Amino acid sequence: SGLARGLFDRSALRGMHRKLRRLVSNEGGKIDRIVVCPHGPDEGCNCRKPKPGLLLRLARHYGVSLGGVPAVGDSLRDLQAAAAAGATPVLVRTGNGQKTLTNLPVGLRDIRVYDDLAAFAAVTLSK
Repeated sequence: SGLARGLFDRSALRGMHRKLRRLVSNEGGKIDRIVVCPHGPDEGCNCRKPKPGLLLRLARHYGVSLGGVPAVGDSLRDLQAAAAAGATPVLVRTGNGQKTLTNLPVGLRDIRVYDDLAAFAAVTLSK
C-alpha cells in the first residue's frame, strides 16, 4: 500500500525492484517477474491480499495452474491469498511469521513451516 499511501512513487519502487534483482543476481539467482498491487486498503481491488488477484495474474501470465505450487509468506494474508488462488501456502518464521504461526486459524494449521526463505529453498531444491 506504499504507493497508494504516497510513501513512495513508481519511480522509487522501480529502483527498489532493480536493487532487489541486482542483489539476487549477485547470488546467482534470477527474478523473472514482479507484480504489484498499487491500491490502498479501502479500494476494493482483487489484487490486494488476502484476495488472490496477484497470484492469479502470475498464473495467467505463465499459463499454469497454481495447484501444488508453493506460495511462501510470513503473514496470514499471504497464506489466505495462496489458498484462495489454489496454491499451497507455506509459512516462514521470519518477519511476521512467528506471530502468524501462533495465531493460525484451524484450516491452515497443517501447512509447512520453515525458519526462513533460505531453509524453504534448500529443502525445495534438494528434491
